[in-house]
Amino acid sequence: MHIRLQPEKKTKKLDNLFGLFFEDLNHAADGGLYAEMIRNRDFEFDPADRPGYTPLTGWCTVGYADVTVESKDPPFPNNPHYAVVSARPGDSLCALGYGEGIPARKGKACRLVIWGRSRCSMPLRVRLCGAEAAITLTDSWARYEAELIPQYSDDHARLFITALVRGEFQLAWVSLMPADTWQGQANMMRRDIAQALHDMKPRFLRFPGGCLTHDGELDPDARDGIYNWKRTLGPVENRPARRNNWGYHQTMGLGFYEYFLLCEDLDCEPLPVVNGGLDPHHLRFAEGELLQQYVQDAVDLIEFAKGSPDTKWGRVRAEMGHPAPFRLRYLAVGNEEIHERFHQHMALFARALREKDPTVELIGSAGPFCHGGPYDMGWRYAREQKLEYVDEHYYLAPEWFLANADHYADYPADGPKVFLGEYATWGNMMENALAEAAYMTGLHNAPAVALACYAPMLCHVHYINWKPDMLWFDNARLMKTPNYHVQSMFMRHQGDHAIGMEVSGNHPGPSLSRPITGAISLQADDTVLRLSGIRLTADGKTVSLPDCAISGKDALQLGRHNGDFRLEMTLERVSGRKGALIYFGRQDDGNFYQWTVGGWQNSDSAIESTVRGRNTCLTQSNLSLEDGHAYRLTLEVKGRLITAHVDGTEWNRVEEQPLRLRPLYLAASTEDGTGDIILKAVNVQAEPVTAQLEISCSGYDTEVLCAPPDAVNSLDDPDNVAPVMHSYGGGSEITHTFPCYSVTVMRFHP
Repeated sequence: MHIRLQPEKKTKKLDNLFGLFFEDLNHAADGGLYAEMIRNRDFEFDPADRPGYTPLTGWCTVGYADVTVESKDPPFPNNPHYAVVSARPGDSLCALGYGEGIPARKGKACRLVIWGRSRCSMPLRVRLCGAEAAITLTDSWARYEAELIPQYSDDHARLFITALVRGEFQLAWVSLMPADTWQGQANMMRRDIAQALHDMKPRFLRFPGGCLTHDGELDPDARDGIYNWKRTLGPVENRPARRNNWGYHQTMGLGFYEYFLLCEDLDCEPLPVVNGGLDPHHLRFAEGELLQQYVQDAVDLIEFAKGSPDTKWGRVRAEMGHPAPFRLRYLAVGNEEIHERFHQHMALFARALREKDPTVELIGSAGPFCHGGPYDMGWRYAREQKLEYVDEHYYLAPEWFLANADHYADYPADGPKVFLGEYATWGNMMENALAEAAYMTGLHNAPAVALACYAPMLCHVHYINWKPDMLWFDNARLMKTPNYHVQSMFMRHQGDHAIGMEVSGNHPGPSLSRPITGAISLQADDTVLRLSGIRLTADGKTVSLPDCAISGKDALQLGRHNGDFRLEMTLERVSGRKGALIYFGRQDDGNFYQWTVGGWQNSDSAIESTVRGRNTCLTQSNLSLEDGHAYRLTLEVKGRLITAHVDGTEWNRVEEQPLRLRPLYLAASTEDGTGDIILKAVNVQAEPVTAQLEISCSGYDTEVLCAPPDAVNSLDDPDNVAPVMHSYGGGSEITHTFPCYSVTVMRFHP
């Protein structure tokens, strides 16, 4: 292979291409990046957050202490609950912490903050792993602080608050933070996690979520309401808690002010996401004055970030400790919305936001799929409304990423740019990281792609809502996945301008995709279905099947196909929550295709493939089945072209790209500050690749991530897969061998 780098041929300004995405799922904030070690520090846990939660979740008693919870005359009106403890000498209230307990380290100081009172001047002793502090509560609510330095280490420690005399005391707030938070900031970030993010040198940070931003009641002040950035401001003790839509309690200790501060510390652009006036999970849509309130909240966010201290929201920021404005270049409205009502709302948002600040670049949504009707609708409205970016999300099998490495090559460079706001392959093995790296070379090269971030970012091993994830941790340890290392390599070595290359000998190999052949069946999806007029044309024969009814998760075998086929039937949903799953090309339980009819919340019609147990949604459109309506369904496969019709109308159409691997996936750039020329090369195959590189340099360095496809990192072995650095002399032509299963970054110095 021969590669001639062309630094004189700049093809694309890379700007802020690769960044990070943060969402509080998997306890990414509480119990994670947010350094608080006390779970339920304010006694505000509630069954609304999760069935079984109570205001005393995360707490227990030792001895004969009796604990109740009250809310009369609280110190913090937005968090009114407090514990009332009746105790004898030696009785204790005990904080259990997150996961397996509080991670205490010998000699590592912790900051304790208690808000409490007692009408009998109550002396208390607070203990943590041999460290003690004495506190005497008075008859008025007051704040007490102490430093605890554990005398021994324990990953499963408990905090004991012990009565020294008989009596009653009340606690509204118990907080324990490590003294060595990242950059020494009180009430902020866990050091190892924040440092890992800082080391990546991201260009932007998207926050506060994902689905976190658009699930809940439309009343922004409701406990179960949609995420409201204004309720995350002010003293942390008085920030109203909310139900996290991932099934737990969210303290809001990390609020919008802290997110903006984090972006400053990471030296990256903030990319906040605001709700577009709807909850698509429950089909709630704001109208009239309520919709205008959502629009005004978005407008006010610009003022909070950039307004002078003389403005209403700029003054709030200044009073919190930051009189200077924050950076705010990007603002996203909505997350994965696939409803036309959202795009109608977006027109109102765009008009108001541009009137407030025309320099802010707006981001719309194309939904959670890479192809289909709602996806096309999102792009159409973005062009009509002249949005700067369109947010795309998808989680797919590594085979799709490799087969579609040039997915965006033909997207037009003018008009809205692509913001790939969430993407990942299904897994944290080296195989997944290699597929993502290969795909990232395409993101680097495509003129239409402007922003991209892997998701999700963080996962506490004791609170898993979603996987894969980039960084895994428990209370004391952190593990960087191979996916993390790929993202870090692409960020730290992004460069400022993409450049051209002349490459010979890098042709794709033969297709590795199997033909779409196998068994055909239909399964009810939590429904009662009547089926009639079933006809299968395959292998030159047409077979009619008898009418029937199935229910629950019952399955009906329809036949096999060894090539192209056509399936027709009439389907009537008698009752149920969803619809039907029509399987085809089924080889075994881990390899098949399916047409999902009335999927998710009875809202999808999707063509999906599963390869080695990993799912890919190839295309999606909206479809909701009505009870009692007879739908005429037609599914047809010709080669790799799959089409689905409903009542004679084409509903889904997609041609699956075959998997043809290249010897190398390549991207090159220049870096203004150093003058370096950077080459990224990904080898996803089992044989090394040797290339002649035509480039003049004084010397070059490489960073190489190389491991077998099934290699993983773990908390017990976090560096099993990690990059290795090398340095070499220069010249005008260099011969370099790229190892099998590797990601290589080469920096050529002038």
